[in-house]
Amino acid sequence: MKINKISSENLIECHRINQENTPEVGSITLEELRNSLDNSDYNLCAVVDNEVVGFVICFQDTETTNSYMGDFDHKNFSEISQRISDFLYIDRIAVDKNYRKKSIGSKLYDEVVNFAEINNISHLTAEINLLPSKNTPSFSFHKKFDFTELDTVKYS
Repeated sequence: MKINKISSENLIECHRINQENTPEVGSITLEELRNSLDNSDYNLCAVVDNEVVGFVICFQDTETTNSYMGDFDHKNFSEISQRISDFLYIDRIAVDKNYRKKSIGSKLYDEVVNFAEINNISHLTAEINLLPSKNTPSFSFHKKFDFTELDTVKYS
């Protein structure tokens, strides 16, 4: 497996993986995903046999990112930025359904943790969709990485 920065060549595969993971990961158009990548501070995709099998997109707590997130009223990022500073927000992580339970997500998160450590970022943050039902796999996954639940906020 190779882990690389997401390129325009594998954007469509990342979008397919994102959409097959809804509602656990929020639905997004291809153009919204492209815009998100263009503005992200850190992003990676996992590739096996020249096929994208997972990806992660992150945003750092910076003035530029706060402005970008504010432009389209990103409620989750805004909520976190009101409570914590100096963080890396993991906006989305998704793994192809045929590659789950093969440590793809964990390897992507290991890279995110490494990026945060190298850049002296104090906190990793994420949100987990609870609707239409509790996302138990995501809760279990994040527990492995010692994430602590801050709050439950209902937006829908």
